[in-house]
Amino acid sequence: MLRKILKFLALKVLVIQIKANLFHSSTLLPHSHQMTKYPKLLQDIYGEYKFESILVVYKKQAIPHDLSLAIEELEIPNVLITMPQAAFFFRGTFNVNILAILIMNISMDLELMEGLAITLDYMRQTRILAIALDVHDDKDLYKQQLLLHCKSHNMTNVVLQFMNSQEDMELDHLYMLKPYPQYHWILKQHQIRYYQQHWKNMQNVSLLTFVDQSKPRSLYFKDEQGNLRINGFVARLILLFAERLNATLHMAYPLSLESPLHYSVILKNMVRRNLLDIPMVEDTSPYGSKWLNFTNVYDYDQGMFIVPCAQELSTGEVYTILLNKCFLGSIFMSTFVLSLLHSLIDYIFEDVWQPTRLIFNERIFPGVLGLSFVARCSNCHSRQFVYILLFIIGFYLNTKFSVKVSSLFTSPPQHRHLETMQDIMNSPLKLLLQENEAADMSPFTTNYVQAIVITSNNTYLRDLRQNLNTSYGYFASLGYWKILTRQQQFYSHKVFCTFENLTLFPYLPWAIPLQLNSPYTEALNYLIHQVHSFGLNEAWLSSTFIDMLKLKHISLRDPHMAQGPTVLTADDLFWIWILLSSGLVVSCIVFFVEILWGLLLTKKCVKK
Repeated sequence: MLRKILKFLALKVLVIQIKANLFHSSTLLPHSHQMTKYPKLLQDIYGEYKFESILVVYKKQAIPHDLSLAIEELEIPNVLITMPQAAFFFRGTFNVNILAILIMNISMDLELMEGLAITLDYMRQTRILAIALDVHDDKDLYKQQLLLHCKSHNMTNVVLQFMNSQEDMELDHLYMLKPYPQYHWILKQHQIRYYQQHWKNMQNVSLLTFVDQSKPRSLYFKDEQGNLRINGFVARLILLFAERLNATLHMAYPLSLESPLHYSVILKNMVRRNLLDIPMVEDTSPYGSKWLNFTNVYDYDQGMFIVPCAQELSTGEVYTILLNKCFLGSIFMSTFVLSLLHSLIDYIFEDVWQPTRLIFNERIFPGVLGLSFVARCSNCHSRQFVYILLFIIGFYLNTKFSVKVSSLFTSPPQHRHLETMQDIMNSPLKLLLQENEAADMSPFTTNYVQAIVITSNNTYLRDLRQNLNTSYGYFASLGYWKILTRQQQFYSHKVFCTFENLTLFPYLPWAIPLQLNSPYTEALNYLIHQVHSFGLNEAWLSSTFIDMLKLKHISLRDPHMAQGPTVLTADDLFWIWILLSSGLVVSCIVFFVEILWGLLLTKKCVKK
């Protein structure tokens, strides 16, 4: 930071010194006897749209005395460049709202023109006043050369004045650059502004573009008549640009409905190779230098993981909760204790000893379950007390079980939500990512690699996410989440959820990437602010949602809708057949055990 401040102060001192030397030397130079109209020219330009500084670029010769006086009268800071080697990144140090004055003597100076272009990097649409001194030969050739260089450097706001140092300046002979539909010069008329916003009418200029299929940013399809239709809040911005500013869009390559390109592929193979004038895709970057070729921020987005919402417990899982260790342990202990007491009372008071009923008594077990049981008729108060205890315990356990059954089956509980990345790591769920997206977010997902599955098939990924396939979790933008939220409003239960701890990028600005020094930056910035002011992006989001419904890319049919009565099939009786078969098998085993046990007892009696 200190180095930048020192650099700025040194540059400022250098500019002041050069300025002082220049104006001092200019006062010593002879000048025309007739006063030129530089003051009026600069005042008129300043009156059209105020500028905050002046950049003067010249070589060898001094600035005309009248021009230096006119600049002094404005009392505006100015920067002087006298050598092409002194060109620097003006936007990185000073304000971009400037007037650039280019002074060339006798002929076109390519080095000086290149120095001006370097100084005006990322601000080539700055107002430029080109003064050609003492061009006596072929002025048309000079104009053509300047025109070609302006076109090659994407300079669109240029006014040219031929000036003879021995004659008065005529404001009626100013040439204005018109960049659309082709670069050409026109002679300035009295009522016309010096610098116009030429982009407000591009004269049907042809622009190359391309679109991806990142819903809801962009969506393309063919209608019933077979015509190509494009929707999406990013694509509609570019379409509005062409409509309002009188331009024609052409796809750089044929579009594929079956295998659309991922936006990252378009950025890599088309945008960064300068093959597109205005793409229908957005880009973002954590590096400020890359934003110099971007428009203003169009979409303030978030990047998040969406995961299947917690589902209700199945019937088997509900019974697992009901028949837990505590409940079964209570039944076992109650049966054991009461059976033991009942057997001891029988033995003590009635001298009845039944060892097989010490642990399990068929009179006690039904009572513990809250069922009716057969009590032995007796005047023994101890046995009656046991039956009272049996009633109380059975009533408590039965009531508790009934209440739980009623509540759990009426409003089944849900599994635990996956609210953090650690929850996903501990679950069998995997996150399915497209390979380019996975590479971009790899610095932020290094600790969760085990939970990520990568695919290069963008169509496969898109179809799974679009059809709400809960086999995976997915990465989604805020725009897609808005679409999904609208869709799930019509469901009884949400299919996908997201949480604050699953937001990977809480602040993700997106903009339209353009070519270096693109002449369309100002127009797009103006349009972006207008779109946000009128809320058109939200309207386009709703329009895209409707088109996705019409194309059946999404459905409002509730996947959790309860099924109506169905015909009873053999599959529905599966567990009944299992229980019946198990009972018969156990019965057969008991039958054969009793036969064997009887045979063994018979043999023992015979031996005795």
